[in-house]
Amino acid sequence: MLPVLFLLLLACPGSSAGGLGVTARTLSPCYSADLRPASQRLVSAVGCTVLLTVPPVNASEVVFWEYKTSSQEGVIINYAFDRPANVSRPYENRTWFNETDFSLQIVLQQGDDQLYRFRSELEATDWFQLRVVEPLSEPEIVGNSSVKEGGNTKLVCNVLEGKADLYWWKKNGELLLGSDHIQFVDNTTLCIIKASINDSGYYACVVRNEVSQNETSFLLHVQNAANVVLPVLLACVIMGSLAGVFVWCRRRDRPCRNGCRWRS
Repeated sequence: MLPVLFLLLLACPGSSAGGLGVTARTLSPCYSADLRPASQRLVSAVGCTVLLTVPPVNASEVVFWEYKTSSQEGVIINYAFDRPANVSRPYENRTWFNETDFSLQIVLQQGDDQLYRFRSELEATDWFQLRVVEPLSEPEIVGNSSVKEGGNTKLVCNVLEGKADLYWWKKNGELLLGSDHIQFVDNTTLCIIKASINDSGYYACVVRNEVSQNETSFLLHVQNAANVVLPVLLACVIMGSLAGVFVWCRRRDRPCRNGCRWRS
């Protein structure tokens, strides 16, 4: 019974009786991705080239590289030994197929985040998961570069390209920790409560995801409190004669909203 069962499994198209698996790695140069070989799952970056390989297989007349998403399946490339490989249109000009060992190279785009497998008419590998992440651009910090001593201010860190998984802040190269004086809102916004001269310095926002890390810095200057209050002279004149002089004062430290919780 066992020899018969084995033959039946080989004769069944798409079966994975041999326990074949795809191995993948990101090719150098790719500054933003792990270059070590991986099996079952690989995380790589948009713009990088990934090499998909298979162990020796029982190939018949035609072999395929296929993909699968939650909603559809399709063929990347099919190759018959008596004619050139046929590449589907979405993968044209960015894939290279090796007719000797059946390996496949793909230059990654957004949307290549899906499952892959190799298949012949006799057997197939298990599905291999490829996660494709967009590298992060250099973040930008938005905020006032100058604040009066005793005033409140905030710095907001924005990432224009890619999605950051982690944010953290540094001051003059050292990790910045939260306190009553230093507050964070979703880690993207840094709030400084009642700024002092010691709060002057270079603030850096660091962002990170699975394939990249980037940062940018911002110089904050805290001015002396001597000019916090600005006197304004207003004169009231009745019938051509000076009736009185009043002194009005306007505070410059306006409260900042959008998430920061200022304390009086």
